[in-house]
Order: sequence, then C-alpha cells, then structure tokens
Amino acid sequence: MKTRRNTKSSPVITVPPENYRVYSIRWLQLIIYTLATFCNGIFLSTFSPIESQATSFFSISTTQNTVLVVLSLFLYAPGTLLSIWAIQRFSMRTVMIIGSLMNLGAWIRLFSLIEPSQGYAALVLGQILPGLSAPIFFNAAAQFSTRWFARGQRDIITAVCSMANPLGFAFGFLFPSLIITSSSSSQQFLIVFAVEASFSTVVALIVIIGYQSNPPTPPSASDEQQASDFKRDFPRLLKNGHYLVLLLAFGIGFGFFNALISLLYELIQPSGYSSSDAGLFGAIIILSGLVSAAMVGVIMDCTHAYLTILKVLILGACCSVVYFIVILRPSMLYPLGLSFALMGFFLLPLLPIVFECAIECTYPISAAWSIGLLLCVGNVLGGVFSFVLNKLIQQAPNYTSGVIFTPASIFILCATICSTLILLFYHGPYLRLKAETENVTVRH
Repeated sequence: MKTRRNTKSSPVITVPPENYRVYSIRWLQLIIYTLATFCNGIFLSTFSPIESQATSFFSISTTQNTVLVVLSLFLYAPGTLLSIWAIQRFSMRTVMIIGSLMNLGAWIRLFSLIEPSQGYAALVLGQILPGLSAPIFFNAAAQFSTRWFARGQRDIITAVCSMANPLGFAFGFLFPSLIITSSSSSQQFLIVFAVEASFSTVVALIVIIGYQSNPPTPPSASDEQQASDFKRDFPRLLKNGHYLVLLLAFGIGFGFFNALISLLYELIQPSGYSSSDAGLFGAIIILSGLVSAAMVGVIMDCTHAYLTILKVLILGACCSVVYFIVILRPSMLYPLGLSFALMGFFLLPLLPIVFECAIECTYPISAAWSIGLLLCVGNVLGGVFSFVLNKLIQQAPNYTSGVIFTPASIFILCATICSTLILLFYHGPYLRLKAETENVTVRH
C-alpha cells in the first residue's frame, strides 16, 4: 500500500499500487497551466527587440533598457525562494493564483505613458512583479507532469510545460517589434502594454476558476514520495556530484542562452539588421525549439534514453552556435535565420531533458528544489552574462569586413564550449525510473 503525503490541498490517501490512475481533467489542467506559464513569458521579453525605440521614447539609456530586459533574471533566485516557501505553506492552486495575480503588475507599465520621460520607475515596477512570479510557473513544469500524468506520458508533458514559457517569450519578442515602429508613439506603446496586461487579466480569471492542486489519487509512486524539505534537500543537492555537473553546465549554457535572447538586437545591429529582424529571429528560435521539444518529448517517453539524447542535443547546439558566429554578417538574412532555427532546435529541448536528468539523479528530492536551483543559477548567470556581453558588443560597434571573431563572439563561443564539454562527462543514474520498476497498473 502507498500513502499519499498530506498537503494543504488534499487529505491523506492510501493507494494500493494497482489503483494508480489518471483522470481526464488532467488535460484541462495542462491547458490552464501552460496558458499561465505562456502569459508570464510574454512580459519578460517586451523590451528586448525594441531597444532603440524604448530608449528614444522614454529618454533612457541603453543600460537602463538592458536592466528592463534582464531584471527578471536577477529576480529569479528570490522568486524561487518565494515560490518554494509558498508551495510548502499553501496548496498549488493558491500558489498558481498568487502567481497569476502578480502577472497583473503589467498594468503598472501603463502609468509610464502619462509622462514618458519620467516613467522609468513605472516600467521597472511593472517588470518586477511578473519577474518574481516566473519561478512559480517555470520551476513546476516537471512537478506538474509528475502530479497529473502517468510515467508513459510524463516526459512529453514536461517538454510541453517547459516550452510554454519560451513560447510566451517568443510572442513577447515578436508582438512589440510588429507594433512599435522606428517612429514610436505613445499610442503604439499603449497598444502593446494594454494588450499584454489585458491578456494577463483573462488568464488570471481562468486560473482562479479552473485550476486544481492535485488529482483525487496519484498517477504513480514517484508523485507520492516527493516532498520538499529545505534542511534535508538542499545539503543533499550540494553533495550530489552528478547534480553539480548538471548545475555547472546548465548554469553556463542557460545563462548564455538568456544573454543571447536578451541582447539579440544588439548582437545583429552592427551587421545592419533591424529590430523587426530581431523580433523575427527571436520567434524563429522559440518556434523551432518548440517543434524539436515536442519530438524530443516523444522520444524520451518511448526510450527514456536521457543521457544519449542529452549528448546529441548539446553537440548539435555547439555546432549551431559556431555556424551562427561564422554567418553573422551583412546581407545574410536567410542563412542567419537558419542559424537561429538550428540553435532553437538544439538548445531549447535541453530544458526538459536536463530537468528529467536532474530529477532522476536526485530522486526522491523534490523537483521544486532540483529544478529550481538549476534555473536560479542559469538565470542569475544570464543576467551577469548579459551585462558582460553588452560591454563586449560595444567594443566592436560596427561590422568589420573579414573579421569573424569579435570580443562578443569569442565570449559566446567560450561559454558554449565550456557547457558542452562539461555535459559530455555527465553520467548520472536513473533513480526515479529504478524506483518505478514495480509492475503497477495505471487506470484511466
């Protein structure tokens, strides 16, 4: 007999192994969860593709605009602590509602339009609240799939959930670049801010009405056995050599990816590309990654060959970054678009595969900690890398014919190679799969 842990959202339930089951309502919960995560991702990239328009309209410096772009990265660590604290004290439904209400902070950005030259504080505050709520949605991807779905569907659901935030990021990247032109006006910024904030309001209402914390009974043994305990889990993570390898490699790689996306316009502008091109390239990265993540999720569910998939993806990612560096020059729109598609194809599916590897090598430690710490390090390094990369881009502000390796491209290449080499030496165990080898029947 298995006993489900008591939580704020459900009483103690004793479940015989033969009675594990999944419920049809899990699909509605998946839609609500991905919608809320998608919504949060929109706000985090609004100012990335419109750097020149934002600095001109709001009378701010490039550095101040960079702060708006990377602020959420530095807020990820305190946001993670806040989310784990909330999860330990409230039901998951309550936590999701709190996160959705924090997304409504996007309305604050509208106050910046009253007096644009004095509106920077409103912009910052409007980015802080969604930035703090991001870990509530992003960290819980694997935890959500384990809570609602059986082993045979868990990997693809983790992939879907972890891609919802990047998809929102892509929309937030593309939408402003289509609305706000070079001759930016208050009306254009009003449209962008109002549409994004209104969408967050609709999503918050959907979460309040329809989201549930748990199914009546768990879908697998692993869902019953995972619970968060800081004093127990955190020291065990820091003593787990396999996890530390993942932490270092993922931190560098995810940090590089965040810096690349945050400063995409600044990277391509010296070669003659516009903010509209930056919005298009950002969308290409994410959409290509979504297709790849869906494929990888299916393969993971069928094979559970996490280590092999991880190494194939990281080698492909390294090659695609090298291709991007070589092809970044004027009048190469289509080859450059291909390079971004390849980077998205290999880089983004690393999110769900690294999440699964982290859960496997640290089981039965709660996914809230194993994944949360990965994302904390990756986001904080992303913020640091963004400022470093911004300074390096300024060292070579104009394209020079025949020069491939600029200071910025050398930094990108070094970060990619370091992350690749470290991940190639990762050989973590499959502890969760081993624990689930009992022959149990999951009923629908």
